[in-house]
Amino acid sequence: MYRTFIISLLVLLSNCSGDKLPRFVTVQGLRVLTLTASDPEINYDGTTFTPATVTLQPWVSDVYGAGRTLEYNLYWCLDPGVGAGAVPTCVGNPTRVDVATAQAVTATASFLAPNYMGALNTLAVDFSTASAPVQALVSAGYTAQTAAKKFNGVAILVFYEIYPVATPLLKVTSFKRILLSGPTKTSKNQNPTGLEIRAGGIEITALPTTETSLEAFLPTSSQESYVALSEQGFSTAFNEVVETTWFLTGPEDVECSRKEECTTDGTFKLSRSQVGELNLFTPPQVATPTARGRVLIAVATAECFARSLNFRRLKKIHIKCVELFFRGGMHNLQALTDLAPETLFDFLGIPSR
Repeated sequence: MYRTFIISLLVLLSNCSGDKLPRFVTVQGLRVLTLTASDPEINYDGTTFTPATVTLQPWVSDVYGAGRTLEYNLYWCLDPGVGAGAVPTCVGNPTRVDVATAQAVTATASFLAPNYMGALNTLAVDFSTASAPVQALVSAGYTAQTAAKKFNGVAILVFYEIYPVATPLLKVTSFKRILLSGPTKTSKNQNPTGLEIRAGGIEITALPTTETSLEAFLPTSSQESYVALSEQGFSTAFNEVVETTWFLTGPEDVECSRKEECTTDGTFKLSRSQVGELNLFTPPQVATPTARGRVLIAVATAECFARSLNFRRLKKIHIKCVELFFRGGMHNLQALTDLAPETLFDFLGIPSR
């Protein structure tokens, strides 16, 4: 008999929804839940990356893949202008650097039967190894920006593509933004820690068997304060606002365009809640699936768009996020950020952060 269990992730989410689209909060099929980065923001003076190497860790779900063989591609390029509406791609970008192509996916202890959901092995991206022409183009692209943009961060997009070897057209593409900011910005964006799923004020490690009010707990110390610089030269401090999105695994080969179609693993009263707000979980009335366990995923969302009277026309500041996850043909968008996931399952041998 397979166990039910819970995963908590710290990651930024947004989505587009519609009656004909799969329910975003239902986890099915091959999916990149998040990419985490050891250093989501690094120092760059137009010449030197500090640190030069950033370590990425993919968190992937292939809940119905039955352990099939997967491969991945890894590459990066200078942001073509996603925040201004450009398509997130490195196609035709002269700064593109291929780090790995058609490499076998190496699973960690967390990515095991029956659920095949968890962290994969880490991947190193060394920006300093790019060719001299690419280094020159990145330098020129960075130095051409305004002082405010260089302070807030100029983005490099690191793309991670994963696909089944037997059916490569089912490729899932995600990307992680790594911000390059100048040495005058001494406090760089960091990964928070400490997300817990609690019931009655106590952290839990398994799905409740009765109706239970759950809480996503995050220490206030993990919610960063940061400074943004406007084009007019105003420096303004902001505090991250955090909310939680609640996910559940769902049945295979069901579009789940309506909530009642995907209740085999239970339901939540709220799909999103504020950190500390209670969310009623109702367990399913059917037996645990025979081929897998049930998985609950709580995702703490760092709000990265702030408003300030110091910014002309109350302009939103796109300085921390705007990262998209997409799968061809599905048209659902999921933003990813630099926040680190944490598992709650010691019995599966997954270390806690």
